[in-house]
Amino acid sequence: MKSALAILLFCIASMPALAQTSLLGGQPQIVSEFEQERAADHSSRSNSITLYPGIRWHDGWINQAEFMLTREREAESDGTHTYANDFGFRLRKNVHFTEDFGGFVRGLIGRKSQSGSAFSYAYMEAALTYDTEPVEWYAGFRFIRAIDGSSGHDVNRLRLGPGWDINEHHEVEMRWARGWDAVTKAHLSDSVEIEYTYKF
Repeated sequence: MKSALAILLFCIASMPALAQTSLLGGQPQIVSEFEQERAADHSSRSNSITLYPGIRWHDGWINQAEFMLTREREAESDGTHTYANDFGFRLRKNVHFTEDFGGFVRGLIGRKSQSGSAFSYAYMEAALTYDTEPVEWYAGFRFIRAIDGSSGHDVNRLRLGPGWDINEHHEVEMRWARGWDAVTKAHLSDSVEIEYTYKF
């Protein structure tokens, strides 16, 4: 996780201060997410990096549209490891209750492949945000469900953490997340996420 933070800081320092760019009436952006997840029983640990290239709109029915590309490495306690690839598409709609208090609804459709098997899934996430400049606080709940009839992939996740809008081009978010099996309610995993967004 220290190396991930170092990479984020390097990206922030090396990005040029460009004038805001417009694409399809919105602002193009790319999000880099580093996640470390550990099983609740300590039987495995995974590290992943995800890229979300997309566009952000300040007004309209949709405020964000992104593609998702993920590469994950999972290590078992016995030393074996596997790799997984994940891709998808997600949309986000922001809501505002007051000047500082708001939230968003976000949905994704994706497909994950690992060790010769693959499954399709979707998630819906509802979140609340509170702005205490320069920090915005986030609390969200994500419902993840398989959509191809496969079993063992239905998970609920609580996600909490702060975010910093550094300037018009740079944004950093940190998240702690806990996942439960949607059927048995068993605690599955805990994870830490760091996101860096560059807005063109």
